[in-house]
Amino acid sequence: MAAPEIVPEITPGTVPDTVDVFWSASTSIADQVLVARIRAVLGDGPAVVGRLCPRCAGSDHGRPWARHGETDVPVSLSRAGEHLVTAVAPGSAPVGIDVEEIAAITRAWPDGVLASGETAVTAEERTRIWAAKEAILKAEGVGLARPMEQVRVADFADRLTLLAAPAGFVAVLAR
Repeated sequence: MAAPEIVPEITPGTVPDTVDVFWSASTSIADQVLVARIRAVLGDGPAVVGRLCPRCAGSDHGRPWARHGETDVPVSLSRAGEHLVTAVAPGSAPVGIDVEEIAAITRAWPDGVLASGETAVTAEERTRIWAAKEAILKAEGVGLARPMEQVRVADFADRLTLLAAPAGFVAVLAR
């Protein structure tokens, strides 16, 4: 029997030049932050954002989408505690971002997160793998409709960046 795979180290790093990551207070209105960031990156012009649920096609929830003029702009966002983090990736493939509070994941760690062969022992490892999987699922456009245990972080390691985050939080970007 093979030894369990240790949670892969997600490379801490700089955000790629093609992605704008912006932190703000969780009380900020996410759509306003996304519009401001799109304009900061792509210049003034008509920027529109919204939501689209892949399951029910509802527009009051689901994956965020954005347009600048006639151009679709990949975006993602996440909130945890007092933080909102957004990612704007013009001219790039879909993007996913997630921020999680270590204490919250420690309290809410359910079965069904780890894929076969994955292990996460410490609170930080659990939070890192949770945030990585949510970022991946957001980038794929399916969110939690796909069970986390079906996602192996090692299969996406080259597309993940561990971001600098406030103390007690973990943030991961998936491209």
